[in-house]
Amino acid sequence: MKKRNAFILGLVLAGAVFTGSNLYTSEDIEQYEKGNHLVALHSLGIKVNSDELAPMQAVIDENGKEWIYNKFSKRAPLMDKIIDERSVDVKDAFIEVQDEIMQEYTKKGDTLPVILLDENLNEGYFAFNRQDGETLSFKIKYDNGAWEYALEK
Repeated sequence: MKKRNAFILGLVLAGAVFTGSNLYTSEDIEQYEKGNHLVALHSLGIKVNSDELAPMQAVIDENGKEWIYNKFSKRAPLMDKIIDERSVDVKDAFIEVQDEIMQEYTKKGDTLPVILLDENLNEGYFAFNRQDGETLSFKIKYDNGAWEYALEK
């Protein structure tokens, strides 16, 4: 009976430690992602604090241009905005350009991208960080039914 109680108590404690560590880890991941996004944004000339970063938040670059900030992992509101203000075809082309960039340039260990679009949904940036600290940023532009991109140095 004592062994059984000790075993049950051990399982309960192990479960509590596992659950607690998972909660802590999820908070760390969100902070880690925000930190990476701040690095990418700073490389694009945008100075913001982590508490100012929220999906669909307006951010302003060093030239005074306003951009709509979004996380790659939470881009549904941005896709809805593109559909509402443009069309499904523009959204589909936007997804294609993101996929094309990621297929060609991402490597294991790269961070989730930051997406910036201007208020007219005509141009923006797609940027992510490498493990070594390098930020890759791509200028994206909508023209004649397609999104084009260019790697910026």
